[in-house]
Amino acid sequence: MLYLRKLELRDRKWLVRVFAIALLGAGFVLFSLFGAPRQAQAHATLEKASPQADSRMDASPDAVEIVFNERLDNGGAKLLVLNESSKNVAKGELERIEEGKGIRVGLTKLGEGHYTVSYSVISADGHPISGAYVFTVGNPAPLDKSKLDPHQQVGHSHNHGGAGLGADSFLLYAARILYYAGLLAATGLALWSLLRTMSPIVRDTHSRSLGLAGKFALIATLAYVFFSLRDLGQGEPLSEWGRILTETTIGRLYIAELLLALAAPLLPSLKGFLRVVWAALALFAEAWSGHAAAFDPISYTISLDYAHLVAAALWSGGLVLLLAVWYKERPEAGRFALVFSKWALISFLALWVTGILSTLKYLPSLEYLQYTAWGKWLIAKIAISLLVAVTAFLIRLRLKKGELPRGSLLKVDIGLLAGIVLCVGILTYQTPLPVNEPLSYHKMGTDMHVTLRISPNTPGENRFTLKIWLPEWVGKGEAKSVQLRLLPLDREGMGYIDVPLQPYEDEEQDAFPDYKKSTYTAEGPYLPFAGQWKAQVRVTDAEDTERVVETTYRIY
Repeated sequence: MLYLRKLELRDRKWLVRVFAIALLGAGFVLFSLFGAPRQAQAHATLEKASPQADSRMDASPDAVEIVFNERLDNGGAKLLVLNESSKNVAKGELERIEEGKGIRVGLTKLGEGHYTVSYSVISADGHPISGAYVFTVGNPAPLDKSKLDPHQQVGHSHNHGGAGLGADSFLLYAARILYYAGLLAATGLALWSLLRTMSPIVRDTHSRSLGLAGKFALIATLAYVFFSLRDLGQGEPLSEWGRILTETTIGRLYIAELLLALAAPLLPSLKGFLRVVWAALALFAEAWSGHAAAFDPISYTISLDYAHLVAAALWSGGLVLLLAVWYKERPEAGRFALVFSKWALISFLALWVTGILSTLKYLPSLEYLQYTAWGKWLIAKIAISLLVAVTAFLIRLRLKKGELPRGSLLKVDIGLLAGIVLCVGILTYQTPLPVNEPLSYHKMGTDMHVTLRISPNTPGENRFTLKIWLPEWVGKGEAKSVQLRLLPLDREGMGYIDVPLQPYEDEEQDAFPDYKKSTYTAEGPYLPFAGQWKAQVRVTDAEDTERVVETTYRIY
């Protein structure tokens, strides 16, 4: 008996060691191909603000509104409007607008001065977004923006993103990867409890593997929730964690995941039906907290994600069980492999169908896969899935010949599973859609300097600012005519869109010696749709010499 216990303990340690080595190996290969993930970007981006950033208003606005490109979480939003003494001048309750994509807060009557808008929200798929900007009322004394840190003004000092993978970001990604490994293994093994024709050896191995997976899932979920709350709290005191857990949808889902994880080690002692109910609830909580929650119709996207997770769990749990049985008794593994291969094929087909439908729902076109880290990691996941199909085909060939599956093939399969888990842990925290950034283009020349700014640089309403510097020795630097023209490069047969410019008085200190500056602005829907655009600036000086400057850029 003592020998058998030692053997069982060695079996479990070996299984954990194999998966860990496979996960590390997959990570090394994928990181070498795609590089380490950069610090996570928010999944919702600010599309519209009123008043706009850096705008000057003659009279006090009635309210501040900010609108994002995706739905926000039902709770957890903060919107402050601070005067130069850091006093909050907002009044009334925060309102949700634009079908849950924006928030609004009323204002007291504002006097002349500079005001800082600071916002902190959580997207519907559970990611923090925060930022700040300044607007002006009246004509106060000029503000030295280089000395203004809006985040310090509202008591924040955290980093909202950046280049590179810091220690905190690395721990968050590691926790997510381990969480998905535990979730898929535990729920998958629980779903395999429905198999009624298990032999005593398979049943015993299944029970022991389920217990081990349940304990691993508990530890991984604790780490995942801890690092996720720290990410959402963004340097705030621990009291903020309690507010997130109780007032936001994602927080309540974390509570559900923790409660389900606490029950995970008890799964071997539960009846098969209760195990399946536990798995169904755990997978539903995960489906609700992912990308699917941010897209419409939400019932369709979450249903697709849920079906995708069920298929992934069924394959993952069956593969783990097959490897455990193979190590314990090879002939029994061969018999179980016949059952597993059938369900693995069904799961594989379901994964591809639901994955394709979800991707088409998230992205305007498959072309967008090349624009984001999310798309690149999804491509990596697809490539690994194709290798899984090849491995499964080789295993089925051996089974049809009445031969046992090779241990090397099973280890390759578990390594590919580890690679998929790694991809999932990373891509689920990357935004599927690329982020539009305001365009700020500047070109220096001997006969003209040009600055073009477009904000927010998204399809629809935009603000255009154009500055021209001409040499004073050419007609005293006067511009006879200035044109800004926009051409959609991927719309065949469409001509330039002329932007109606109006002169304005610019207060920025950006003069060049011996050059005279002319400034123009416009606002309107002159970028009506996404795509590749060319901006063309045509300037004619007092001597009728025309100068042309062009730049191309993409909006999503």
